[in-house]
Amino acid sequence: MKKMRLITALSLVPLLILSAGTVNAQDFTHPSDMRLPESNYQRPDPTDYQLTLENGLIAYVARAGQVPLVTLSAFIRVGTVDDKRQGTAEALLDALRNSGPEKLSPDEFKTELTRMTAAYRVDMHDEWTEISLNVPSEDLPQALTLFAGLIQAPAISATNIHGAALGAMPATRDDLAGEDGPALYEGSLKAAVERFYEVLYTDHPYGFKPSIADFAERSVDDVEAFHAAYFVPENVTIAVAGDIDVDSISATIIELFGDWQNGDVPPTAKVPAVRIAKSDQHNFPANKLQSWLVFGHDLPQVPVADQAALEIMNYILAGGHLWTRMTVETRYKYGYTNDASGFMEDKWFGPGGYSFRSYSRPDVIKAIYDNMMDEIVRIRNEPVSDEEMFVAKGALTDGSFQIQYLDGYSISRSFALERLRYGNHDLSASYLRRIRAVTADDIIEAARKYLRPDEMQIILVGKPQDLLENRNGDSRQ
Repeated sequence: MKKMRLITALSLVPLLILSAGTVNAQDFTHPSDMRLPESNYQRPDPTDYQLTLENGLIAYVARAGQVPLVTLSAFIRVGTVDDKRQGTAEALLDALRNSGPEKLSPDEFKTELTRMTAAYRVDMHDEWTEISLNVPSEDLPQALTLFAGLIQAPAISATNIHGAALGAMPATRDDLAGEDGPALYEGSLKAAVERFYEVLYTDHPYGFKPSIADFAERSVDDVEAFHAAYFVPENVTIAVAGDIDVDSISATIIELFGDWQNGDVPPTAKVPAVRIAKSDQHNFPANKLQSWLVFGHDLPQVPVADQAALEIMNYILAGGHLWTRMTVETRYKYGYTNDASGFMEDKWFGPGGYSFRSYSRPDVIKAIYDNMMDEIVRIRNEPVSDEEMFVAKGALTDGSFQIQYLDGYSISRSFALERLRYGNHDLSASYLRRIRAVTADDIIEAARKYLRPDEMQIILVGKPQDLLENRNGDSRQ
């Protein structure tokens, strides 16, 4: 036993020496002083992946052979805001999710998905819809046929209108009621974000929800006409990626979609601006150990000339990483919270939202709000540092932008969405140049234009308290 102890002790010596050497060998040089070479990254060429059919349908096909799976995605430029007869879009969504293509019954459709162990999802946003089907590569032939049928000819019935109506029934607000509710932690932040957009889009097309009476007026013909108007080749892009033979899949896409009749693409929905309002606070009392804070305002359509500066400004201010100004101020300096982040959520054809979010125990929520607002005021009035610019530009150009083209899945999806939204790939082609050209003066200009402290709508879930008065008792308005 003594000999074993001796061997064990001696065996630790090299580890300790190695550990000490490793610590001493660490390089603490700041990245800006490392004389790193200029990045020569270029995003992939979309024409290397693009397949254009004679009827106007565009697909992006890419191999990603890491695992024996394939993802089929369709993106359609239609959402709930395009629905002139309220409830039609939601009924079509129910059909796409639950009924399958016309050639199968709903039960047969679900059985086929189960047989393929498929992951199937349909999401309809305000302005666009995504259909996604992920299957083992061995089931790809059947999956492609099923996928084509879903897009071109979904089964639509009165059952779908009824199902959508059930989903439109008023939701209860019990999720905010007590400490044992289903939204105990992150759920309450999600609830606060939902309340923020309800306030932001009051009496606005993006905030409209169909009523039970709206669904009672809808017919199967309405839903079929809505599908026929928007599900046309020139209003759809497709992405296919995974363990595939690109030439073979391209030929199959032409076979399955080549005879699909094109039609006139409906004009883009005209979405009005959000009605400008002065700062106001909206309390949602909840008997919980934490409070959740969301505040912000609308984000108008941002011209290309402003986009790069605004993106860098948000990255420095509150861009969702661990060294933003808001995080440094609220987390590292005072230990108030684990997170204080900003989210720019743009819309395709109308006003989006720019919100700031945090959470903590109720007694420090006011301090968190004041700290975050102070940083908003500061970035509108003081130049950002060279170091902040260096880090933000590097993170965006050599980080988040490149992730969009990391593998075949991300490449095909990024290009398909960009093409659907803009009709070309000019924005991604110019992104690196635009980011690298931003100056500190551009940051202040963007902050003053797109951050409006006197129009912040404040959502507080938790213990009610007045946040609109600052530490000196003066209103921020």
